[in-house]
Amino acid sequence: MNDYATAPLPRRRTRRRGRGLLIALLVLVLLLIAADRIGVLFADRAIADRVQSSQDLNRKPDVHINGFPFLTQVANNDYRKITVDANRLTVGQNDKRVTLDTLVATLTGVRAVDNYSAATAQHVSATARVGYPQLSQLLGVPISYASGGRVQASRSVTVLGRTLTGTVSAVVTVPGGDALAFTDVRVGTDAGSLGVPQAVTSQLTDVFSQQLSLAGLPFGMRVRDLDVSRAGVTITATAEGVRLG
Repeated sequence: MNDYATAPLPRRRTRRRGRGLLIALLVLVLLLIAADRIGVLFADRAIADRVQSSQDLNRKPDVHINGFPFLTQVANNDYRKITVDANRLTVGQNDKRVTLDTLVATLTGVRAVDNYSAATAQHVSATARVGYPQLSQLLGVPISYASGGRVQASRSVTVLGRTLTGTVSAVVTVPGGDALAFTDVRVGTDAGSLGVPQAVTSQLTDVFSQQLSLAGLPFGMRVRDLDVSRAGVTITATAEGVRLG
């Protein structure tokens, strides 16, 4: 009886050891994951500081290093993709500085240099949006979306004691990749297109006579394309071979 009662004990001990090893392995994996996530959090903050200082941004961006695990990227000095979110960023020159509602940049092929005192990115691409409230503030009249991908403004003009309400629309372009400009300007009034005084036409077209500077986009990016929609004017910008720091 005693031999049969004590026979299962070795098996129980083996099972307990197996469970112990499994628990220890799970704890180790969790610790490695925690270390990886803590490491990427500190790196995100450090890169955000580096981007703000090197690009002279008016506010610190949010930075996220993509990919898992992070620590292997550190070991290989090869960060596959870094996302930079810099909302409410101000760019431009002089008194026509433009505040971007949103800007999301993606850096690829990122490597640290000079003992991590700086970094380089093979390619940077970004999308940014300029909202109609900002365009209205800069141009001095309410600006809104018009059909066909155009923007428009309404304005009351008084000439020789007669007040006319006019609407002017334009196509948004990016000449040189560093400014917003307006072309193909079209005017209409509540009096129709015939018999509109030249003074009225001139005052309406003046709304879109100026350019808005986009100089100073982060990472030396230049605007390559744009899209006009009800949400605003969305620009696409890129840069190659960028150094941070």
